[in-house]
Amino acid sequence: MAVAYRLFTAATWKNWDTTGKAEVVKTIKDLLQEDPNDPGISKPGQDKDLTRCLYEFIWAIVKGDLGRDKGKPLLSEILEWHPDIASQVVEVATVIDLETTNMDRPGRQREGLLVILKSLDLDKLLKERLEIETIGDAGIVKNKKNFHTKQIKVKTKLFYKQQKFNLVREETEGYAKLVTELNQDLSDSVTPQSMIQVIRSLIGGFNLDPNRVLDLILEGIESRPNNHKFFTDLLNLFPCESSTISELLGFKLRNYSDKPKEAKGCYSTIALLLQANILQLSDIYNWLTPDDAVMVEEHSKEEQDAKDFASKANVVSTKDKDKDKDKEREKEEEEKEKEDLRDFEQYNSNQKLQLCIALLEVGAWENFLEIAQRFPDFHVISCPPVSLALCNLIHSTIEPIYRKHCCLPERLQGSVAKPLNNVHAPAPCHSFNDMINIAFPMIMALGPHLYHDQGLTYKILRLAKAALKENKKNGDNKSPFFYEFMSILDETLLPVLSMLEANPCLAEEIWEAIKFYPYQYRYKLYGRWKNETCAQHPALIRKKISLLKKAKFIMMRVTKETIKPVSRNIGKLTHNNPGPIFSYILLQVQLYDNLIGPVVDSFKYLTSLSYDMLGYCIVEVLTENKERLANDAMMISPWLQSLSNFCGAVFKKYNVDLGGVLQFVANQLKAEKSIDLLIMREIVQKMGGTDSMEDLTPEQLSAMCGGELLRKEAGQYVQERNTKRSSQRLKDALMENDLAIPILLLMAQQRSSVVYNQTESPHLKLVGKLYDQCQDTMAQFGAYLFQLLSIDELNARLPSIGSLLSDCHINADVAFFLARPLFVHMLTSKYDELRRQDRGERKLTIEQKKTKYIEACNEVFVPIVDSIRPHFSMKVWEDMDPSFFLTFWTLTMSDLEVPHQIYEKEIKKLNDQIAHITKQPKDDMPSNKRKKETDRLTSLKEKLQEEEKRQKEHVERVHARLQQEKDKWFMLRAARSPKNDTVTAFLQLCLFPRCTFTALDAIYCARFVKMLHSQKTPNFSTLICYDRMYCDITYTVASCTEAEAHRYAKFLLGTLETVMHWHSSRDYYEKECANYPGFVTKYRVSRQEANDYVDYENYRHVVHKWHYKITKALVTCLESGDYIQIRNAILILMGIITRFPAITNLAAVIEKRIEKVKAEEKNRRNDLYVLANSYSGRLKTTKAGLMPETDFHNVPKKQSTKATANGTVAHSKSAKETKEAKETKDADESKGSPTKAEPMEVTNGEVDVKDEKKENGKVSKEKKDIKKEDVKKDDKKKEETTEKSRKRPKEAKKIKDDEEIEEDGAGGEQRESSVASNASSASNKLEPPQDGEEVTRSKRRKTEVKVSI
Repeated sequence: MAVAYRLFTAATWKNWDTTGKAEVVKTIKDLLQEDPNDPGISKPGQDKDLTRCLYEFIWAIVKGDLGRDKGKPLLSEILEWHPDIASQVVEVATVIDLETTNMDRPGRQREGLLVILKSLDLDKLLKERLEIETIGDAGIVKNKKNFHTKQIKVKTKLFYKQQKFNLVREETEGYAKLVTELNQDLSDSVTPQSMIQVIRSLIGGFNLDPNRVLDLILEGIESRPNNHKFFTDLLNLFPCESSTISELLGFKLRNYSDKPKEAKGCYSTIALLLQANILQLSDIYNWLTPDDAVMVEEHSKEEQDAKDFASKANVVSTKDKDKDKDKEREKEEEEKEKEDLRDFEQYNSNQKLQLCIALLEVGAWENFLEIAQRFPDFHVISCPPVSLALCNLIHSTIEPIYRKHCCLPERLQGSVAKPLNNVHAPAPCHSFNDMINIAFPMIMALGPHLYHDQGLTYKILRLAKAALKENKKNGDNKSPFFYEFMSILDETLLPVLSMLEANPCLAEEIWEAIKFYPYQYRYKLYGRWKNETCAQHPALIRKKISLLKKAKFIMMRVTKETIKPVSRNIGKLTHNNPGPIFSYILLQVQLYDNLIGPVVDSFKYLTSLSYDMLGYCIVEVLTENKERLANDAMMISPWLQSLSNFCGAVFKKYNVDLGGVLQFVANQLKAEKSIDLLIMREIVQKMGGTDSMEDLTPEQLSAMCGGELLRKEAGQYVQERNTKRSSQRLKDALMENDLAIPILLLMAQQRSSVVYNQTESPHLKLVGKLYDQCQDTMAQFGAYLFQLLSIDELNARLPSIGSLLSDCHINADVAFFLARPLFVHMLTSKYDELRRQDRGERKLTIEQKKTKYIEACNEVFVPIVDSIRPHFSMKVWEDMDPSFFLTFWTLTMSDLEVPHQIYEKEIKKLNDQIAHITKQPKDDMPSNKRKKETDRLTSLKEKLQEEEKRQKEHVERVHARLQQEKDKWFMLRAARSPKNDTVTAFLQLCLFPRCTFTALDAIYCARFVKMLHSQKTPNFSTLICYDRMYCDITYTVASCTEAEAHRYAKFLLGTLETVMHWHSSRDYYEKECANYPGFVTKYRVSRQEANDYVDYENYRHVVHKWHYKITKALVTCLESGDYIQIRNAILILMGIITRFPAITNLAAVIEKRIEKVKAEEKNRRNDLYVLANSYSGRLKTTKAGLMPETDFHNVPKKQSTKATANGTVAHSKSAKETKEAKETKDADESKGSPTKAEPMEVTNGEVDVKDEKKENGKVSKEKKDIKKEDVKKDDKKKEETTEKSRKRPKEAKKIKDDEEIEEDGAGGEQRESSVASNASSASNKLEPPQDGEEVTRSKRRKTEVKVSI
């Protein structure tokens, strides 16, 4: 075997005389100087030591690399350098002996080693350590056999022969002196070194037994534990091993097995010796009882009993006797558990637990941890004496920092925990970092068993609160303490609360600390507390099951009459473990919605921590994978509706953190799930006091057109003072979590995609409901934000209008809904600025104010117009100016009119209240209160009057601005129809999107059209606009959701009110419509000739046509068989019932179809049946006010022969002549009639005014031919109908119905005279003449432009 040199090289031995010897000498001397006390000890991680150096040096001699004559002198010299060198040389020689013995050919190396050994003068050491064969071969012993025999005898005498002490020779005086010395006053002059000399002298002088002396020293520690430092130092000097001490102590423990109370001192001694590292735990642990397996089995049995207890709780007994027995058994078990907790003597027989207690009392934390880790988690610490001992240790550890940060006032004397008199105990904590490193591991080890010392719990919480407050003050919310204390809350403090019966003070103290964490961290803690921690500890399992039993008992007795006692009981249950209780309560609320009110009222005694836990439990229920749809995905599940109502009520009444619920709704919207918006709607409605526009009465809607004060007083169900605090809380939650605008934008995006992304094949009813919910919630939430957020807050968070349209992918109706408050504020600010620039601001006339307002509008809206122009097709702006588009979307009802009636009504109401208070007897109301209330009402009345005045001035300014801007809104284009495309763009981009947005917007759209007419807007035809609205609403009705149908009905009602107002009186018509651009029928190209207008009688014919068209469209929907079309048709009919139907024959047609729907849908689709039945009843009540067709418009006698060809109704000659004669007479009487006779004709639902002056004879002849041809066709049609009815009764019935609607509803229409053609023919007539033909044509006839509707 070749040795590998590491300290020296081959050159060292080769150049021995020159440098090698000096190198070896220097290396050895340096190593001796480094550690002169123990030069031979090898240190880990260090290759260079004395043993290695000697090993390489001797091997070089043995191997022959260094001559013996050169190496032996130096080796002999080295032995004199240090007393321990000889021992090291012998050890190295022993190693080399083993290596040479195991070599295949040891010859020369073996011989060299023997020569060196013989030359060393170390025979005694060599005989002790080398093998007999080696010392024999080296000649150190002469006879190997005799030496071996002698060696065996010596070893037998030393190790196998028992030494017997002669007790007679032992003198008791020696022990007496020893006891006296050990129990003397240990002053500074008495040291362990001096004491060990005395003990040695006594042992030698009196021949004392060393083991007995050791026992007396151990007894000295037991009797004087305060001087343990002296005795442990003494034992370190006493020549004894850990096993010897463990045998003595184990013998004592066995003697104490019958008297466990007397063994406390022995356990303390063991603990002190373990702490001082004099005694090894492995040596003494085997002497302790019981076995580990027995303790583990006890823990397993305890866990299984807890699980069995939990499983039995779910078993329902039907026998009352069994229930009574179970209750008695439960009471007995609870009393037994309490007695076991108070009885500590049961743990005295367990020596391992007693040792743990002793270790904790002396501060031997690491030794205790070593024992505790041998058992399942928290098994050892679950013993009350052990947990109390650890609590005392923590008290001592945290005392300095507690007194520093949480000291009591001087007048209060608090108990101070004394520090441990032990240098080996954990160091006291003077900073929060010390607390993290020293105290937190102990607190974590305690777990829920910290509940034995509630005082320590409060100390920990107060320190944590001080630390977290300091971190927040310094802006360091992510410090190590922040995260470490979360573990303490998770493992210890929250479970501690569950172990107690009812401690609201501790719950509030925990809340004071935990509230520094964001809700995300808190909810994570709550989730582990509720779902994991309570299932890890047998005691917590039992507590949880007992609480649930009590909760079930209480919930069975929840009524409106028992709220007070029930609320107290619920409060007591939730003080310590609210999670399981709330889960059960929420389950009951989802099943029985009539419990919502009583349950919410019964939460008034909850702690802040319980309220926060309630918020978590609500979010947890919402995140469960439960089906949110019911009845084959046709409706929202009842449990979600009940939970939404519960959320709104709870969050309004109690201060529960909303962050989690709001973030959940935002996350659902991100995932394109809008069902959970139901929760948001309830929260905004109940907390914010913002009602949905759909739930408002007509009077409230009118009030919403007024100022802010009127809206608060008359436009809402909920008074502002009832929601002021909750509304502010909701705003704070939205702003803190930065969710206000994101949720609003997500709602807007979801509204556009809900129809496409909700499910693969949902029922249309559900899709419509989800769309309505998204729309209503968005409008409601937006209205709430616009009320609560300041303009600066809104402007800082809301994107610009261009960004909303492009980046956020939001439709124009929603984008302008969001940006409208900003535009209004910008305009108001600019107007005020311009007014302030004028020195005579207060003296400005109304006209000057209007001028300033128009100037402000120009400055504010011009940049906005430029920003929205690129977001739409350039073709749009060919018919409509962008300024009109912006004007339409930025104005509201409060800009167009003042609700004077509502103001007057509210003012009258206030006057009545003032009069009532004044008339009250003095005994009913104190004078000061009477005066205060009267002043309040008077002030409110004056504010309303002032607001009405301000709004009136504002409306006048707006109308002045509109009057100035109207000329550029719609462009006249000679190459095309001047109105058709314009009206189409207006309807498509403005009117239809906004009229279905909210109920108030529907009313606004109707008023806006009337405003366009009243302002005499150039190039805008009111007739064409209304005709496009009414002529075919079938597709509009079929595509509406339920809420949109309601809004569309309000829009139709608003337009019908205007139309019927003009229809009701010739005076109204002449005053408001005659000579207005909106009623022009002929546009003369030549400016020298006046345009033609519709006269009153022709207008009445057109209105009749519109009524007929509406009837036909709604009847089509009612007969479609489609659920959506039938429902929407009935809803629209109910919405416009005050104005439609107005004619008896049309009402009869509708009534017949409604009766048919009732018959078909009864017991099939009951909701449709209920709607139809409701409308049928309302329709019958309006029959008395209906007009016959003859009163509605002039109708000639009905002819027996009718014909229809290509959609044009032709009449007999007599009918025509009669009608023409009457119209001629009316035209002569009418001052505004442009022609002498202008008969009406209906073709494809369009109206035109024609001039009858051209070739009257030719026209009459054509009419006669048409009449004959139509009569023939009519007879043929009747024959075919008779044949079909005979063969196919069902088809005949349908044809009969069609004929009936044609006869009843369209009879008058067929009898109307009109001058109309379809839109395409009108467009063709509007083609401009060629350049060469223009002059010629102007000579032959008048050039005219005809308007088709």
